[in-house]
Amino acid sequence: MAEKSLRIALIGAATLLGKALNDELSASAFASADFRLMDDEDALGKLAAAADEATFIQRIEADSFDGCDFTFFAGHPEITKKHWRQAVKAGSSIVDLSGALEDASGVMVRAPWIQEERATAGATLSAPSDLATPNLQTRAVVSAHPVAVLLALLAARSQRVAPLHMVWVTLLQPASEYGHAALEELHQQTTNLLSFQPMPTEVFGGQTAFNLAISFGAEGRVKLDTVSEAVRRHYEKIALAPTATLALQVIQVPVFHGYALSIALEFDKPIAVGALEQALAGTHVRIVANTSEFPGNVQAVEEEEVQILVQPVGDQKTDRFWLWIVADNLKFAAQNAVACAAELNRLRPRGKVQ
Repeated sequence: MAEKSLRIALIGAATLLGKALNDELSASAFASADFRLMDDEDALGKLAAAADEATFIQRIEADSFDGCDFTFFAGHPEITKKHWRQAVKAGSSIVDLSGALEDASGVMVRAPWIQEERATAGATLSAPSDLATPNLQTRAVVSAHPVAVLLALLAARSQRVAPLHMVWVTLLQPASEYGHAALEELHQQTTNLLSFQPMPTEVFGGQTAFNLAISFGAEGRVKLDTVSEAVRRHYEKIALAPTATLALQVIQVPVFHGYALSIALEFDKPIAVGALEQALAGTHVRIVANTSEFPGNVQAVEEEEVQILVQPVGDQKTDRFWLWIVADNLKFAAQNAVACAAELNRLRPRGKVQ
């Protein structure tokens, strides 16, 4: 007898992250599922596509989660807090991309790709002794911050060649991290500044156009220190042991899409640049051969893989390296969420107990 088709609810379907997640689900092993796209009142009735089928974004009702095997929350944290217990009560497994459930009892932060690294890392890496893993009783997980996933992946692969002592990270964060309103505000700020008009600051709390910032006014919604804290917190929860010391600076940059990261690595001994490139390359990662192929955040948009340029500090064999990394921030977050769902799906009961 064929296994029944899964039913998936996507809350926040009209958000930038929700659209990216919808695209990833439609291209994944979940493509044959029955999708329910839902959002808050402002997005009702909008036409969307799920697995190549047109559908309308619906209102979240009391019975919206009935029969749903999985529910993804990709909207505002308050929407997640308001509805997630309804989804659990209806028997749905939860993947939270909003971060609202991180402190909820029994909910763990997950990055399945990192655990997959253990199979190829040998004896040098192991999971932290306090790392929780999903089981048959797990009803909800938080999809780890994509930057934390990226850093944990790089740390695990780097330590295949030598112990990693220190990681310094500068994250250049795009406006799309904060949704449609942030993109519109960046666009309007740029237009208004060029025409010598007052600029809107409701989202960022200060000037973003033609500007780099590590903080904004308290009246805005963008809090870069909370981003830094979330990345560090999730990195500590998902990274394989032993983990290198992490120093992180988040800078808001006047671009629309795509992460860019400048990373300095320091090892306990000199290694060859080729050895590091070989260790870093693999699933989800593409090594850029030289500076003539120098990628930017624009080139990263819609790319499946993270792109990395490795540059030694000094000689070709050294203990210090610069990495220049670009990635599609929304796609990378969506890919990890789909991996979380796949992990939970493997644990779901099949058939009937006799």
